[in-house]
Amino acid sequence: MTNTDRIALMVALSLALSARAYAGDTQRVSEPRGVGEPRGVGEPRGVGELSTSTVLASGLMPATGFGPSVAATLRWLDVSMSVEARVLWALGSDPSGAPPLAPVSRVCVGLLSLCRHRDGVFVCNFLQSGVANAELAGDLKPVDDGNLPWILTSGVRGGADWRLWRTVELRSFLELHVVLARPHLKVGPVQRWQASYVAAVAGIGVAFRVTPE
Repeated sequence: MTNTDRIALMVALSLALSARAYAGDTQRVSEPRGVGEPRGVGEPRGVGELSTSTVLASGLMPATGFGPSVAATLRWLDVSMSVEARVLWALGSDPSGAPPLAPVSRVCVGLLSLCRHRDGVFVCNFLQSGVANAELAGDLKPVDDGNLPWILTSGVRGGADWRLWRTVELRSFLELHVVLARPHLKVGPVQRWQASYVAAVAGIGVAFRVTPE
């Protein structure tokens, strides 16, 4: 075999080995991954999440509010969209007002958010809307039987996820709200309370990942 033949044979073998290696890499990338495994290049896949949290709110009610929150989330790569429902009860009465508001003051809201994720940290924009309700202590009667107007807020959320198990994450977050529609409470012609222009909500909970078939 001449030197030219040997060189041609070596080049052919090199090309064949390279093509085989490339085919193997392509096959590995196209294989499905389990939840919690690194995502391969060129493998976009949506992941569903169900989460539950306990939240503490200030500025949305006559007193600090506390209650549960549940959410359903669809995550696509590093972007997610969530629909969330919350119910908050006041932990006390209005610390500055007379007459005081009873502890049964509550807010029921729904929240729609769009988030960006990176390395366990996320930032979201959201829109929240719902209704508020309160009762007065004593014999005083509020206007409209204690029904407060609709509440509407918009703002940002920042938080972090910590992996506890393959499909379970611990989640904490902090929200800053701009209150666009401010609920109020009147007794006769006198306004006794109105929501703040800004509000803050802190929460901690657990998220469960569900990979669609």
